[in-house]
Parts: sequence; C-alpha cells; structure tokens
Amino acid sequence: MDSYFEKGVSLKGILRVKGAVHFDGYFEGEIYSTNHFVVGKSGKVLGNVKSHNLTNKGFIQGDLFAENKVALMNDSRLMGDISTYHLIIDEGSNFEGRCKMIDAPPKTIKEEIETLERPVPATTTKAPKLSKGTSIPVVAGDSPKKKMAIAAVVLLVSGVLWFVFKNSKDDLRSLLDTGNKLVAEKKYSDAESVFRKALNVSRSNPKIYAGLGDMYFSSQRYSEALTQFERAIELSKSNSEYRIKKAKIYSAMGQFNEAVDSYQQAIEVDPKNGTIFYQLGMIYKEQGKTDKFRESIELSAELDSKSFKPHEALGLIYAEGKKYEQAVVEIRKAIDLKKDEPALHLTLGKLLLESNKEADAIKAFKSAADLFPENFSAQIRLADWYFVKGMLSESLENYEAAEAIDPKSSEVQVRLGQLYLDKKKIKKARMAFEKAIKLNPKDADSHYQLGKLVAVDEQLDRAQSLLSNAVSLKAGHAPSHYELGKVLLAKGKVDLSLNQFDKSRELDPKNSEYIMGVASVLVEKKELDKALEMLLAVSNKEPENTDLLFEVCNVYTKKGYFTKAMGYCEKMLELKPGVYKAMNRLAWLYAKKQKNLAKALDLSSQTLKAFPKRPEYIDTLSEIYYVQGKSEEAITKIKEALNLVPNDPYYKQQLWKFKNVKPKKPAA
Repeated sequence: MDSYFEKGVSLKGILRVKGAVHFDGYFEGEIYSTNHFVVGKSGKVLGNVKSHNLTNKGFIQGDLFAENKVALMNDSRLMGDISTYHLIIDEGSNFEGRCKMIDAPPKTIKEEIETLERPVPATTTKAPKLSKGTSIPVVAGDSPKKKMAIAAVVLLVSGVLWFVFKNSKDDLRSLLDTGNKLVAEKKYSDAESVFRKALNVSRSNPKIYAGLGDMYFSSQRYSEALTQFERAIELSKSNSEYRIKKAKIYSAMGQFNEAVDSYQQAIEVDPKNGTIFYQLGMIYKEQGKTDKFRESIELSAELDSKSFKPHEALGLIYAEGKKYEQAVVEIRKAIDLKKDEPALHLTLGKLLLESNKEADAIKAFKSAADLFPENFSAQIRLADWYFVKGMLSESLENYEAAEAIDPKSSEVQVRLGQLYLDKKKIKKARMAFEKAIKLNPKDADSHYQLGKLVAVDEQLDRAQSLLSNAVSLKAGHAPSHYELGKVLLAKGKVDLSLNQFDKSRELDPKNSEYIMGVASVLVEKKELDKALEMLLAVSNKEPENTDLLFEVCNVYTKKGYFTKAMGYCEKMLELKPGVYKAMNRLAWLYAKKQKNLAKALDLSSQTLKAFPKRPEYIDTLSEIYYVQGKSEEAITKIKEALNLVPNDPYYKQQLWKFKNVKPKKPAA
C-alpha cells in the first residue's frame, strides 16, 4: 500500500492520487486514482470516484468508475451507480444504484489525471503521517512508492486545491430551484440533468436527493425515488418530511405496511405533527383498520387545530357508523376551518338528509350552490335533490347552471332532456339527447329517449336505428324493445315487431302496454279473435285502463261488431274525455250505425278543428255527410283526403261510393 489515510482525517475538494491508497477518513468531492483505491471500514466518501481498481469496505455515496474492477466487500455500503469491466459483490454488502458493464474505457485514469491543470509544487518535502482529527482541503498527491507517512504531505504540496467558494452555495441554490421548477412542469429528464449537476457541486446536501426523489416519484419510478429519499434521510435524520415522502412512495406501490413504518418513524422525529397522524390514519383506512384509523385521525385533529381534513375524516367515520349527529358536528367544525370548500357543504347536506332534516339539508345545498356558483358538483347535487323531490322547475334551473359550467357532461344532458320533455319543450329535449349521445355513444337511455322522439315525428328509419342501439346497449330494458316494436310495426315489418313485443313481455309479463303491442301485431296478421281474447283478459283486470278499452274498441271494429265497439269507446271517453283518436273512432261508428248523428257530427268537428289535415278524420266527416244524405258535402270532403294522400285506395273507393251508391236507411 503506497498511501494510507487514518480514521479522523477530513478532506474536501478534488483528490488525485497515484499508487495504491487505503482511505479510512472522511472525504467530500471527487477522487481520481491511477491504481487501486480502497475505502476502509471506517472510510466515508461523498462524491464520485474514478480508479483503475476500487474496493469498498466502508461507505460511498456517489458514482463509481473503474477501468478494471470494483469490489464491494461484506458490510460495505454504496449509494450510487457503477461503471466497470469486472464487478465483485460480497454477501452482506449493500448496493443501491445501477450498474453498467463496460468493454474498455475511452481514456485511462492516468491519462485523465494528466490532462487536469495543476500548479507546480514549490517543494517536495517529506511530511509526517496525518493524525486523527486533522482537517485540510486537499486536491492531489503524488508519492510514487513512498511510505504511508509521507502521503498526506505529498498531497498537500503537489496537489491542486479547489476550495468551495462563496458563490458555490448560490450556484447550488439556483440549481435546486431550477430542478424543482422543472419537476413541477413535468419536465423530468431536464430536472434529472439539473439535479445531477447539483451533485457535482455537493454530495452532502439532502435537498438534492430529495429533489431527485420527487422527480422519480412524479414520474412513477418508485424504486429510484425510494433510493433517493433514503440518501436524503441518511444525511438529514431529523427531517420528518423526507420520511413522509418515503411513506407516500410505499403507499403508491401498495406496500402499506412499509408506509406505516415510515410514518411511525416520522412521528418519532416529529411527534407533534398532526399532518403525519392524518396521513398515517388514511393508510390505516386503506388497510381496513378502523380503530387505528379513528385513533390517528383524532390525534391529528387534536394536534393540528388549523386543518379541516381530520374533522372531515372523522365526520365520514361517524357517518359510516350511522352516527349522523356526531358526523354533522365534525363536518360543521371542518366548515368553520375551510368555508370555501364546496365538498364540505355538500357532505353536510347529505348528512342532514340522512338525519331526516330536509329543511336544513336544502339550506346546505343552496349554500354550496350560492357560495360556489361555478362548482359543478354543487349544482349537480342540488339539481338531483330537486329532481328526486319532484321540484322540476328548480331542478331544471340548476341543471342549466351545471351545463354552463361543464357543457360536455353527458349526465347533465340526459337529465336536461328528461326535464325538457316534462316541460313539453320537445325541441330542446331532442337537442339535449343528441348532445348526450355525442358525448357518450354508449348511453342506452339517450338512444331510447331520442328514438321515441323521432318516432313521434315519423322519422322511422332513424328511430329504428336509435332504438336498435338502445336494445343492444341495454338488452334488459323492456321499454326499448316495446318502442322498437312500435316503429317496426309502423314500417310494416310485422314479424320483426312481434319479436320485439314478445321480448318486452318476457322482461315484464304483467305490463298491459306490452300485451297491447302483441295484440296490435295479431290484428295486423288478421288473428282478431286471438288478439281480442288477450285484450279482454287484461281489460277484466284493469277495467279503467283507457288505452285497453280503446284497443278492444278497435278490434271489435275490425271484426264488424260496431255496437260492442261503440260501448268500449263510449266508456273510454267517459273515463278520459278529449282523446281525439277515440272521438273520431266513435263518430265513425255512429255514422256506420246511422245513430247519434248529431253527436257524431259534433265529435268529428272537434277532431278536425284540432287536426284539419288528418285524412282519416276528414274521411269520418265525409262518412257522416254521406249517411245524412249530403252527397255533395261528402264528395267535397273525401276529395280533401285524396289531395293529402292521392294514391290511397280506400279513399278512392269512398269517393266512388259517395258518387254512385245511395246510403242505406238505418234499420228500424
């Protein structure tokens, strides 16, 4: 061994040595060695080391480059990266970093040392061995085959000294600020480069490693983040924040037990920090340890009188246990500390609802919406509450406010569509459902609602497409199958419509509307008796179902049983006056039976006043004129129907009848 540094020697700067060196002291800076550099068991090096061979028995915090070999011995610790040709790692060594195996270095360590500028030494006097407690800044030593006692003086005399100038601290502060700013901007690669530059200034500043740790954590490189925070903790054992960050990394990795350990270590360092107890409590909550969760949160609330979060957490704990009064107390405490947090007001409103205090709940919801008109959640929560309570005008007002905040919410558009329908604002309802489908093409309800609306406008092809989407997205939704069946029937696709009506009945067998759908198909298939049997069975159970009464009336009409048909239509209009289709049907039946013609004329006149361009309503009036013997008036009216549907064979037949056949006299 050419040179030896005892335990207690403290050096800072750049150290350049030739020959074999054994180092048992403390060094901060950079080391260049042409031969074999050994860090002894008591040695501690903070900085990069470049050597031909390197053996570590102590502690190194920095990157290693060795032309030939790196050996990490038992009980040694290295926190840094390795580049070398050979690597030996003994059992029991601790290595935290990355390793790169090289074929051959571009320049030998000896060549690199020789390229460095250094002053010519004034003398080459022998010097005694450096003793324990000596602390001098040293740059290099040149002692070919000298005794160990000469090494320190040779280094002092022949080395180049780099002192840490005042502005180096300013440089370091600037690098740290820049690195942290880049992390905030998510420019992680640039941030890493800046922090690496900071390491060239100092290897003993924990903020550099913490900065690297934050950068790795933000970019989800959790293992590397842990390594950096461990280095920061090694340099600043009393800093609880680094231990908290370490715990958060473990939590992000799902290693909750390790996270708990880190939080507990932080508490040992800073036992009066309520924030640590809060974060520890949230880990216990994640683990399902309710008692420990509550205990930690209570301690947090006691220690941190300015934070609303512990009270909020306690309130939620009580709410889960249905202790609503205690929950309300804690949430009110949280609101006192954080009045501008809309979620707290919403939580309070929900708890008051659970406590059956609706008046107070609505005040809380209104407070949230009034205090935070731009808060989407506040508007939605209040709008939902109004909707559930049937206060649809108020609900619409808040949903429109929510739409102004977030026009791209499909949930809001769906509810707006429903509310516009309730208000008979059909155009607005259609627009809302159109938007909902664009925002969320997989929303079955929007397809269903829009399909119904376009079917009313007789856009049957689009209605079929929309309702087909609805049933494919939500196969168990019986109303979608029923509405699709109606559209298919209107398009003349009888068998396909029957299939959809049957599916709706399978899903809801007792629904009379779906049964009527099946019956309507049977009527189209001329299976009148089967349809009538089905309808009468349901009508007997629901004698005041006006829709059923009208369907029975229609089937009896198809069968030619006009008197029975009249009875059902009359009963329907008694229960539900003003239904134009039933009024028209009854007027037509009166005309066919040539009875109650004055009433028939009155009913027909009302329907035509409401729908002057409906050909079937015009036909009914022409039939009444015909049986009254007013052939010219009958002919004039049926021509109006033919002008609307020129190729309709039934109306053509009616015209021929009115011109050529005298009406039969009514039976006595």
